[in-house]
Amino acid sequence: MENRLKQTSQKGGTAKDYAYTQIKQRIIEGKLYPNQPIREEEISSKLNISRTPLRGALEKLEFEKLVVRQSNGRLKISPISVEEVKEIFKVRSKLEEIAVVQATENANEVDSKHLLDLANEIKRATADGDIEKVLLYGAKFHTYIYDLSGNKTVKDFLSQLNDHIQRYRYLVPSQSEKRMMEEGEEHLVIVNCIANKDAVGAEAAMKKHIDNSLSSAVTAIEIYEKNQESIW
Repeated sequence: MENRLKQTSQKGGTAKDYAYTQIKQRIIEGKLYPNQPIREEEISSKLNISRTPLRGALEKLEFEKLVVRQSNGRLKISPISVEEVKEIFKVRSKLEEIAVVQATENANEVDSKHLLDLANEIKRATADGDIEKVLLYGAKFHTYIYDLSGNKTVKDFLSQLNDHIQRYRYLVPSQSEKRMMEEGEEHLVIVNCIANKDAVGAEAAMKKHIDNSLSSAVTAIEIYEKNQESIW
């Protein structure tokens, strides 16, 4: 993952862009853990950049609420909480429901086939327990629905939420194998509704999928917090 990001950053962009991409990816993947203090000297050394572009990157991440400023003025990685994830997924659910209804109205056979292929990839990845591929194909599946909906406002809002959603999703490997398999099936149900032009069914299937994803995220957070308590 890190090599891929570095190769991408070397193709263009500034040191600030590079720092922003690298730090954000580490936050999302949990390599920079919740509430971890940010030590500029350490990060600038690891990324081989100066403090100026690093601070620019951190300002952008602070605006996106992936890092937060403490009362003493120092920055730390944003905490995670059950309350926050419930808020995020509640908003996500409403937006995804709008998107899937409009996508169902706009979809043709080619679109349905593409979504079916992605859903099958998700199902194979869940069967293999490959969380990286589950996240990859899951993101492609939902992004295709956003594009297919033609609703730019919904897509923009979901894009803003996506980094925070993915951060919680990286905690989900702690969920049961049963839940992993259920998730694979849920995408297939959504595709079938879209293919059959069943907008009501697609909306209900998407709501169920997001609600179940929320339950998994909440469980993952509770396990994470319990493990942190045992460490301390």
